[in-house]
Formats: sequence, C-alpha cells, structure tokens
Amino acid sequence: MRAKVARLINGLTLTGLGGVLLAFYFSGRIDQYLHPQFRPLAFIGGVLFCIGGVVYVLAKGSAQCCVDGQCVHQNIDSPVRSVAAFGVLLVPLVTGAALSKDGYDQQLVLNRGFVQDVTKLPTPAARPPVARNPIPPAALGADIDETASAEPPLPQDSPTGAPAPSGQTQTTKGPAADPNVPGTESSDQYLPVAADGNITLEVTDLLYGEAEESLRKMFTGKTVEVIGQYLPGKSGAEFKLVRMFTVCCAADARPLAVPVNSDEPYKGPEMAWVKVVGKPVYALEAGGRAKVTLKADSIVPVDPPADAMLY
Repeated sequence: MRAKVARLINGLTLTGLGGVLLAFYFSGRIDQYLHPQFRPLAFIGGVLFCIGGVVYVLAKGSAQCCVDGQCVHQNIDSPVRSVAAFGVLLVPLVTGAALSKDGYDQQLVLNRGFVQDVTKLPTPAARPPVARNPIPPAALGADIDETASAEPPLPQDSPTGAPAPSGQTQTTKGPAADPNVPGTESSDQYLPVAADGNITLEVTDLLYGEAEESLRKMFTGKTVEVIGQYLPGKSGAEFKLVRMFTVCCAADARPLAVPVNSDEPYKGPEMAWVKVVGKPVYALEAGGRAKVTLKADSIVPVDPPADAMLY
C-alpha cells in the first residue's frame, strides 16, 4: 500500500510539471519568458513529463534495484519522500505560475542595469536593424570603391519605366531623391512604414544609430514611432522607453532603453506599454560617441506586442 501511494504521488508530480509547461505553451504565456527557438522544446518536455507520470503510476513496482542480475540495494518506496518531492518541485512551480505577472517591474529593471553599448550584445542580436529589403551601400552613403560592398545596388524603375543606370538608384517619389545621400527617399524606401506613414523602429534600431553614422543620418529628422515600456524619470517630461533583450530566456534578460523628452508631461503606470511618435536626436558627447534622445510629439498607451522581448 505504501508503495502504491508513493508511486501515485510521484506520478502526480511528473504530470503536474508537464501540465504547467503545456499550459504555458498553449496559453501563449511562454512567449514572455522564452526565445522562440526554444519554445517547441518546452512543449516536448511537457508531453514527456505527462507520459512519464502516467507510466510511473501504471507500471508494476519492484522493491529491488538490480543490475546485470545482481541486486545491489533495496529501493523502498516512501510516501514521505514522495510528498517532500511534490512540495519541493511542484508546489512552488504552480504557485509561481498562478501569481506571476508575466512581466518586469521597475525595481527589477533598475537592479539589472541598462545595456550601455547595444553593439556588444551577444550574437545574433548584435547586428544592424532589420529593414524590409537589403539596403544598398549607395543608399547608406557608402563610397563606391573597394571598401564598399561588391553587390550592386538594387535597380529601381524610373518614371519612364526604364531601369536606372548602373551604380545608381532612383525612386518615383520626386527628383530630390539622391541615392548617395543617406536619409533621402532612396534610403527611406527600405525602412518599415506604419499605416499612418510613420517609420516604425525598435529601441535597438535607435541604439544602433549611436554606433553607425549612416543610420544616424538615415533616422535624423524622420518621424518615427517606437513601442516600449514606460519607465518614469525625474519629471513627467523625461522618461525612458524600455525593451527587454534576451538570448535564451527571462533569466538572462537585459534592459535596453532610449531617453524620451516630451513638451507635455506624461503620467502613466510604470512599465506600461506606450507608443512614442517623434524624432530621434543624436548628440555627440566627449570622445565622439553619439547618444540618442527621442523627442516625442505624442505618447499613447498601447497593448503589448506579440513578442514582448527583443532577440
């Protein structure tokens, strides 16, 4: 009887662990904790835990543990040990899953500290911002010489329908576009645009601009919109727009932040999601390093994005 009770509790512990993993997976809560490439593994682990728990309960128990026909020690099932394992493994996990807010509060973000140089983030994150199409070197202002990319610029159709001359790009937006001048319409066409016409960027894009002059020229003067979490500053007119970056899971998440200045003070719940529409301003500090500030035209609350983390 003692052995049956012990096996039942142990089986419940295993299936409970698997049930929590599967609940997180199917409810979408796992998106707030785990990198996309690891989420299928959580599903597989949950299924295996559940199967293992059922098999453990239904399998016939043995009081002896034998290897190569020789019994080396007695394996006596103990309900006390099973209850202890249940309390240590399953109870804290279920309690944490039930009480978790699926997010970070202000104190945790401040304790972890902000990443100062986004280009030093672990790969594959330490890369230029993602555009809709590859941006030709000419659109970024690269000199056409041996230091530029060997790949030719993408051809753009001219108003007459004829292809652009070799080594140049043209747009149909107007004669002012100059493919060799960063930030003109020839480079703007490669940036993602929202339905309202604003350029949509991430916090990481603005931070990469601190290290890449071509990106600074491309972003400066443009009206952009960036989504992040509101971290109050010393005054309502100054705050930080925060996104969490992770390589694997929530345990290694690091805060990335862009300072925001607004003419009108903004008051909202700390770490609430907001969309800031404005213009990025890059100022050179001592040593020649640029620092970005987002000058806000409007700040509105929004729902969290599908992926709260940046990867």
